[in-house]
Amino acid sequence: MSVRSINGTYNVSQGTILPGFTPSPYLLGMDKGYAAPGWDFILGGQDPNIRFRAKDNGWLTQNPRLTQPFSQTRNKDITLRANVEPANDLRIQMDMKKSSMASFQEIFRYDLESEGFVSQSPSLTGSYKITTISIRTAFRNNTSLNSTVFREFENSIKTMQERFNQITGNSYELKSQDVVIPAFIAAYTGKSAQTGSLSPFPGLPLPNWRLDYNGLSKLELFKSIFQSVTLTHAYSSNYSVINYNNSLEYTSVGINQPVEKYNSASFASQRNDQGKLIPQYVIGQVMISETFAPLIGVNVRTQSKMSIRFEYKTKRDLALNISNAQVTELNSKDWSAEVGFTKNNFKLPFKDRGRVVTVKNDMTFRLNVSVTNNQTIQRKIEDVNTVTNGNYNFQLRPNINYVVNKKLSLQFYFERNSNTPYISSAFPRATTRFGTKILFDLAQ
Repeated sequence: MSVRSINGTYNVSQGTILPGFTPSPYLLGMDKGYAAPGWDFILGGQDPNIRFRAKDNGWLTQNPRLTQPFSQTRNKDITLRANVEPANDLRIQMDMKKSSMASFQEIFRYDLESEGFVSQSPSLTGSYKITTISIRTAFRNNTSLNSTVFREFENSIKTMQERFNQITGNSYELKSQDVVIPAFIAAYTGKSAQTGSLSPFPGLPLPNWRLDYNGLSKLELFKSIFQSVTLTHAYSSNYSVINYNNSLEYTSVGINQPVEKYNSASFASQRNDQGKLIPQYVIGQVMISETFAPLIGVNVRTQSKMSIRFEYKTKRDLALNISNAQVTELNSKDWSAEVGFTKNNFKLPFKDRGRVVTVKNDMTFRLNVSVTNNQTIQRKIEDVNTVTNGNYNFQLRPNINYVVNKKLSLQFYFERNSNTPYISSAFPRATTRFGTKILFDLAQ
């Protein structure tokens, strides 16, 4: 019974615009004969062949100057969440998500020469996002200019090319889109290029997770020291096709054709004037975004009412530009610590009309320290890798707050922020602020 709950949602949002429709609505959107545009359309049906049925039934205008396109849109979101408690003080939350957006449009109008309706300039565009697991390469050499994972990506390209040539019997270019994207997915998710998927649209979402454990304070060793101890760890990784559209050489496209079947059930078949294979879907950029937020987090409260919090976070964004097969890699490492302490009945003397008045109220001390290290590297196949952006940021923020009474409080603060860039075109900078605040509450 460690699985406490499983929740799943599947949302579909669709829409159709059919221009040139001539019958006038009478009741419930139907014409007087209750035939056009049909009960399935009125009730939300999204038949991609509705334009052909409208043509056959004479529902469309025969104006050859019609320019508004027939269009259909579809957004699909799949979410699955499970809460697992293998022990009383250990909670695990697992999430799987998949979302896709597609939009199809074409000019569907009457042609005087052929004396019939024709489809012109069909176009399918969309985006795609799915949860994945890339933890196998998360702790490998990614921050230096000579990345071992990027070298595996270069080697995977040749392997993927050989697989495509063998499966299809066609000759694929080494840096073609269909070859480069599966090699990128295989290398940065830690899979073998010999067995990895050939599709740029993975079909099965993989789980991401979050762990919370608060059982340490119940152990006899820590009971006398801590009121509570909470350990946290969270991981998320997403693969995204930022945008795609169909090649103009492929006219048999539609919103009802699942893109997941590309390079699994169907492959590129058209060639350009140079004899090179043309992919069915033109993809501009794909990305893998991986985050440990946090990789490890500790939140402690002692018996003496001292609170200590520490978090170490990492983030990695990998963007593959298809036009030049370059990988832009952003690595971010961030650690932060916070220490807080409250002293009850702290004596603070004030001088009033020559007399020394001592008040006893709560004083709170808090110290925040954070270090952030960001670095962006442009990686090129068989070329020199370069650092294009990045900085090292340090922040120190101690402050003391003293409550004089219910309406008046004093605060003493200090803030230090320094930033050191990794590129010569930017300059290091630092700011320091300190002072005192007097806060008076006018509320009753």
